Amino acid sequence: MPPLPDGVPAGTRRRSWLLGEMFPRVIVPRAVATLGLVAMLGGCAPTGQLGATECSDAVSGIVKAADRLVTDYGMQPGGANGAEVSPDDPLADAVSEARATLDRFDCDSDAFDAELEEGLASIEPEGPIASAVWRRVSASLLGTVRQATGEWVLVGGENLHDVVARAAEGTTVVLPAGTIDLDATLVLLAGITLRGAGRDATTIRSAASDAAMIVVTASVVRLENLTVEITGAQPASGLVAGPSASIALNGVRMAGAIAGDGGVGGAGVYLSAEGNEGSGRGTTLEVTDSVFERNAWAGVAVAGGHRVSIQSATFAGNGEVGLIFLDESSGSVSGSTFTDNTVGLAATGSATPTWLDSTVTGGSVGAQMDAAAAPIINGLTVRGSTSAAVIFGGASGGSIGGTVCDDVPYGIVISSTAAPTLGENVCTVAPGPP
Repeated sequence: MPPLPDGVPAGTRRRSWLLGEMFPRVIVPRAVATLGLVAMLGGCAPTGQLGATECSDAVSGIVKAADRLVTDYGMQPGGANGAEVSPDDPLADAVSEARATLDRFDCDSDAFDAELEEGLASIEPEGPIASAVWRRVSASLLGTVRQATGEWVLVGGENLHDVVARAAEGTTVVLPAGTIDLDATLVLLAGITLRGAGRDATTIRSAASDAAMIVVTASVVRLENLTVEITGAQPASGLVAGPSASIALNGVRMAGAIAGDGGVGGAGVYLSAEGNEGSGRGTTLEVTDSVFERNAWAGVAVAGGHRVSIQSATFAGNGEVGLIFLDESSGSVSGSTFTDNTVGLAATGSATPTWLDSTVTGGSVGAQMDAAAAPIINGLTVRGSTSAAVIFGGASGGSIGGTVCDDVPYGIVISSTAAPTLGENVCTVAPGPP
C-alpha cells in the first residue's frame, strides 16, 4: 500500500493569517457603508474674515474625525488596538458641523480648503487598508473623487494607489503596456476593473509584503489582460480577499507568490473565509483563460463558502498545490491544465468541487482529497505523477469517473475510511493505509 503523501494538510495552515489580521470583522461592512462620502463642503461658503478661530476649529474637527476613522481601520482585533469601531459616525458629524460653521461665520473657502488639505496630509495611517481608507476619505473631503464611471486611462506620473482610491464604482482603470512597480499593497475599496494591454504586455510588479492586492468590497472586482508578479523579499500573496468578495479574472497571470513561516503568503489568489462564510451569493470567483504559476503555496486557494467557476486555466510549478478547496467551498473547474505542481488539485474540509475534463501532468499527486471533502471528478487525465494519480484520504467521498491514469506508480488510492463512488476509469485501484 502506498503511503499518503503530504500536500493538502500543509496547505490548510495558511488561512489563519488573513482571517485574523487582514480582514477583521469590522472592516468589510464598514468600508462599503462609509467610503461613499462625497465632498460635502464645496460651494457652500463665500469668502470672509469673521470667525477665523471657529473656522480653523471646524477644520481641526474634520481632520481629527478622519484620523480616528483611519486609525480604526488600522486596528487589529485581539491586539493592542483591538477595540471595535464605534457605531457612531464622527466624520459625518464633523462635516455637518463644519458646514454650519462655514455658513455662520462666512469663512474664507480657499483658506479652509488649504488648511483641510494640510491637515489630512498629516494623518499617518498604519497598514495597507488604513492607508487606502485615508486616501479615499481625503479625496472625498477634498472633492477629488471622480464621479463619472467609464474608462480612466492611467498616464505617466499618476499613482495607481491614488487612482483606485478616487475611482467611482464601476470604473475601468486602463493600464498601459509596460511595468508598473508597487512597493505597497494595492487595496481595492470599490468595484472597479483593472484592464491591461495583455497578459504578456502589462505587468504589475509588487514588492509589497503580505499581498500585492487586497479586495475590501462586496462589489465585483475584475482584473483583465495583465500579470501580477511578486518580486519582493517578504512573504506575500498575489490577490487576497475576504468572505464578502467577488472576483473575476480574465486573461490574467498571477505569479511568484512567496510563502513565509506560520502560513503567511504564498498564494496566487486566496479567497479567505471560515466555515460557510461567503456562501449563498452564487459564483464568487470567476476565472477564464488565466495562468497561475510559481506560487510557493497554491496557485488558487478558496475557503469558507466561496464558489468558483474556472475555465481554460493553467496551473504550473506551484510549490504545494495548484488549486485547493477548503472548508465548505465549491464550484467547477473545466478544461484546465495542471503541470508540475506538487499536488495538482486538492480538497479538504467538507468542500464539494466539480473537476471536469482537465489534465494533470507531473508533480507528486494528480488530485488529493482529505477530511470530508466530496468532489465530483469526471474526465480527468493524470500522467507522470511520481506518487499517485488520485488519493482519497480521511473520510472523503464524492465520485470519480472517466479518469485516465498514465505512467503513474499508483492509480486511484482509497484509504480505509474514505468512500468515493467509482465509475468507469482507466486506472488501477489500490487501498491506502488506514
